[in-house]
Amino acid sequence: MKRFAVALLTLPLIFSSQIASAAPKPINVKAMVAMNLATPITPDTKMLVAGPLIVLLNESSVRAIGADGTEKWRLALTQGASSIATAMAADTAGNIWIAGSSANARVVEPSAVPTSAPVNPDNVLVDPKVPVRADLTLATVWKISNTGALLSTFTADNATALLVNSIAVNTKGFTLGGINATDAGNSGVIISSDLDGKFGKPIYLGAADTSIEVVVRGTDSSVYAMGSSTETLAGKKTAGIRDGVIAKYSSTGKLTALVRSSVAKGKREWTSATNALFLVGPAQTGTKIESALTRFATNLSPIWTYRFASTGATYAALGPTGTQFAAFTSKSAIKGISNWKPSKPTALLLTFDSKGAIADARTATGVPLALGYSKDLGTVLMSSGQTAVSIFRLT
Repeated sequence: MKRFAVALLTLPLIFSSQIASAAPKPINVKAMVAMNLATPITPDTKMLVAGPLIVLLNESSVRAIGADGTEKWRLALTQGASSIATAMAADTAGNIWIAGSSANARVVEPSAVPTSAPVNPDNVLVDPKVPVRADLTLATVWKISNTGALLSTFTADNATALLVNSIAVNTKGFTLGGINATDAGNSGVIISSDLDGKFGKPIYLGAADTSIEVVVRGTDSSVYAMGSSTETLAGKKTAGIRDGVIAKYSSTGKLTALVRSSVAKGKREWTSATNALFLVGPAQTGTKIESALTRFATNLSPIWTYRFASTGATYAALGPTGTQFAAFTSKSAIKGISNWKPSKPTALLLTFDSKGAIADARTATGVPLALGYSKDLGTVLMSSGQTAVSIFRLT
């Protein structure tokens, strides 16, 4: 593998649970109200908020619902088990970009493929996913209009099996991030293209145990890839059992910076992020689990950070005028929130202002599964309860 000169930073993040400046006055948590859904949603459903639509994805079928909970359109991306769609993003025109992986040949044993994610009612942290189908070697992207019309389909052969975890799109192109199967285990993979589907060569990070969970495209076509690893990357060894990693690539694909986020004798992961480089993910030491939330500068230095006791799974969304949203299952009182001391893990949605102070707090039933925001719909939270999956709005 070609060696690159990189700027290396190590972030043990041994900060106190709340480093960013506190809110100027105590905040009261208010309950969110669930939408009335015309049709049920399953726990393996992925959600994207795009303008006036809430887009819901299940493997190879996508549908959109409106603010009233009724279905506006539905589209089957493929027939049979030849493709699995796993990530979504929207562009400024309202088009929806869906990414996944496809097989070159007809699947011989489709029964070997799990049809849905396993139910995890206790929201226990699990190790990163790995590609489960050796035949899914094609990176596939479907471009869909906001009225549900399939506009384009693009593919790129990765040669080996891959699982796409994230897609980012801007006016200059799109980038996929995920996991690539290797002889030793799995590496992270990044695949970029212009808007016409002209793909560049895949970029691989690690070789045996590295995962890319989310990608962000900069306005200069640089790419930020976030995930986790147990491997030595760019000459830097793992500081914990598993480290969160952030890799920055130039528009030409050159690795220009690599940051490791670690906790002593523990596990760190970055699992969700916004275009403003607000990153969230679990931090675990023994049985102690926290949600780590950090806003980074473009040079990957931390601007502000928080740690909250949680069950681990955490989701981020970009709000208006520099605000950031984070949703997680909270397990304890939080400084600055006057009426929050849950007797059991409870879903909590926090709003942070442009300086990192907590500006608002909302709660909902169930365990958070997805989070999004649009000017039309406000903040939208999807969560899984004991009996059903619900969608909540914050306008």
